[in-house]
Amino acid sequence: MSGRITDKMQTVWDHVRLAAARTPDHPAIVDDRTDRRLTFSELIAEVEAMAAGFAIAGIADGNRVATMLPNVLEHAIAILALHRLGAVVCVINPRLKPDEAAALIGDGEITGLVCLADETIITAARGALPSAAPVFTFGGTVGDTRDLEACRGAADSLAPWQAPAADALAFVMYTSGTTGLPKGVMIPHGATDGRVLFVPVQCGLRHGTHNRALGLMPLFHAVGFHACFVATLSMNGTYYVHSAFDPVAAHAVIRDNAITYLFGAPAHFHALLAVPGFDPVDVGSVETLAYAGAAMPGPLLERVDAAFSAARMTNIYGTTETMNALYLPDPVGWPTRYRPGFYSNIRVGRIGGSVEDICEIGEEGELLVDATADATFLGYLNRPDATAEKLADGWYRTGDIVACRVDGDLDLRGRVDDMVVSGGENIHPEEVEAVLMQHEAVTEAAIIGMPDDQWTERVVACVVAEGADAAALDAWCQESTLANYKRPRDYVFLDVLPRNAANKVLRRELKLRAAEVLED
Repeated sequence: MSGRITDKMQTVWDHVRLAAARTPDHPAIVDDRTDRRLTFSELIAEVEAMAAGFAIAGIADGNRVATMLPNVLEHAIAILALHRLGAVVCVINPRLKPDEAAALIGDGEITGLVCLADETIITAARGALPSAAPVFTFGGTVGDTRDLEACRGAADSLAPWQAPAADALAFVMYTSGTTGLPKGVMIPHGATDGRVLFVPVQCGLRHGTHNRALGLMPLFHAVGFHACFVATLSMNGTYYVHSAFDPVAAHAVIRDNAITYLFGAPAHFHALLAVPGFDPVDVGSVETLAYAGAAMPGPLLERVDAAFSAARMTNIYGTTETMNALYLPDPVGWPTRYRPGFYSNIRVGRIGGSVEDICEIGEEGELLVDATADATFLGYLNRPDATAEKLADGWYRTGDIVACRVDGDLDLRGRVDDMVVSGGENIHPEEVEAVLMQHEAVTEAAIIGMPDDQWTERVVACVVAEGADAAALDAWCQESTLANYKRPRDYVFLDVLPRNAANKVLRRELKLRAAEVLED
């Protein structure tokens, strides 16, 4: 069955205000920089005061306003305040270069901006904004910008809250693509419930004020906003803002505040386990642990499971477009295995075929997600070409290769566009990477295909390793179960793998670096 479950829904603001009605005096949010704490009733008051300040500046229902801030308390309040006004919030990664951000602002027809008090960013943005567009800055003012922390007005001047239509645009969140500018993913209000509630449904987040979540994922990220921030508040828990990931500081917050809920990328947990003096006792309060953004290598998965032994661990597969399409509870021993998500409907289509060309059990194909179901997107902002490429007859083409198991679970095999074709054989990078990551000297590994006159492409391993050379790693691969044709033919040693803000490896950049190394 496809289609939206119901026409009734709760928006982000509905989730927050209903939680506040239940527990007005319970702490809702804590700022890690200042230890400032807001109860639910205080958070509501702050949001409505800032919303009134935005309205005084001319921001109105339906306006598109960009936020470009790190994980600070004021960013969370600003997003909710814009949402309260009925504005469309366009959440831009603050790590983008000013010219890149300006391009997104211009393309998105954005009429207001909330950003850091950075002259370079503001100058670039001004060139893309309408001349009278208000700019609010955090950390001071630059020229005629308005101080975000002083943006306040009378809450009683706001129009009473009226929930918008389910298909009305709520957010634009940008994909973390590895090439070109990010695409603006249009998320309607009707997708909110599916994006927020999959955490308690599938990850076991229990309702109650005992919940204390540490926000490892950034607020500009779909998981960071919906699945961490809003999900925690909707469960009447307390959200601890983590302004910039620091494993030592994060470890201290977990220990000192008895954090119960963690949602991060594999790299976050790798870094936490490497904190000097790390003791599993310090993280024994964690009940719910979820990770997404990349596969967690088997050895790391086992280490995380042992360290966070009291936690229920869940592996989440999702995209900005679909949110949680697949998941797997208790993934130890099954790092690439998934099952369909509660708020999703999926099928496996033959690569290059129509969405009706369905694969048989065990046959590799492309994962397709029902784009008419709750939690999915409306399309890409001002990109009908990209929308048409990814959406076909109500199905979203993920670009991920999977194979359906007899029991209904799926094995994730790799990316359609990452696959290395060498000598006519299809090689999934993830399979080779998993073998390399089992070597004790290897901390990071990424497989790419480089042009080859004889084989079309040859397998090249880009690795971060201490105490191992190419000969040692090749011997390791030969001794493994890896087929000979899948073995890397060259090794490129790096200090760190280039990644984007979502922790995805930038394979295009790796190919450029590999070309330079291999030519020497």
